[in-house]
Amino acid sequence: MSISVAVAVITFRRPELLKGLLESLQAQELPADSDYAVRIVVVDNDAEGSAREVIEAAEGKYPIETAIEPEPGIPFAREKSVQLAWDDDALIFVDDDEVAPPGWLATLLGAWEKTRADVVTGPVQGILPPDAPAWNRYSDVHSSMGKHATGDLLNKAYTNNTLVAQHVYHSITPAFHAAFRYTGSSDLHFFLRVHQAGYRIVWCEEARIQEDVPASRTTLRWLFRRAFRSGSGDTISRLLIRPGAASYAKVLAYALARIASAFIYGLGGLVTFRKTYLLKAVRRFFSGIGSLAGIVGINHDEYRERHRPDGGDAVPGDLAGGAGTGPADLADPEGAPVADHPDARLP
Repeated sequence: MSISVAVAVITFRRPELLKGLLESLQAQELPADSDYAVRIVVVDNDAEGSAREVIEAAEGKYPIETAIEPEPGIPFAREKSVQLAWDDDALIFVDDDEVAPPGWLATLLGAWEKTRADVVTGPVQGILPPDAPAWNRYSDVHSSMGKHATGDLLNKAYTNNTLVAQHVYHSITPAFHAAFRYTGSSDLHFFLRVHQAGYRIVWCEEARIQEDVPASRTTLRWLFRRAFRSGSGDTISRLLIRPGAASYAKVLAYALARIASAFIYGLGGLVTFRKTYLLKAVRRFFSGIGSLAGIVGINHDEYRERHRPDGGDAVPGDLAGGAGTGPADLADPEGAPVADHPDARLP
């Protein structure tokens, strides 16, 4: 009996990037005796269905199922992809601005077979534009290569290169919280809950995927905002999972520790002339400030601009988790408690 695997992609008005990803997915090879039945699931977050032509042109050996999620925002599109893959044995999340190198799929599935983990995640290798400012080349902000060793157990993951076994997304539902509509971090919130439930998240260094880094993400302004958003998203995620005074005290202590470590790294960088220390100091400082902001529900709406329908005013509607919305007001979705689960079905 074959093992069904869905590779899930969400997209919004990035046809050329989506085209490159789908071509790389269709080029993936599996052993001739493989028991896997692989398909691709694409959720278009554009109500007009602007990705239709690219998707139709990408038909190949792996069938593609597509759907439109008209509600703007990453969590809604991701949740739709989970629904479409509900009956599959595993779901692999990738981003629409990535490219899968040859052998990526076989490596990721092989790691799942070998480890029998609930979640298997791999690194993203950022490919910088030739004219990227120099600091990008000695920073790890665009790449997670080498951050862990194959087989390491992690306490979180992201949806940029990750396989999730069916019993995980069946037991933690809904997976993605609307509080992160335009801010990002809905995947962090999900995988923190996965880890808290006792599921194993395993790293596979060899399952590398590539991402072309746009020039807009090579500026210090972007770096500061991303660090702030990451810190805030982490705080809001943790307070949604475990609200209460103890959690507030813990995230406050964490935020202050990040800021203190920023000054230590900064001093070390000035004394030793190590640029990596200075860069880490900046990232930790803005991450710590973001963590403090997250305590009162303030976050950076990084993806709101992208969802402007005509370049004018932002999409109407309240944004849970935006400025002035505290985590106490963002109730965790019902159905989050995790039940006992059977082993994943593997060869």
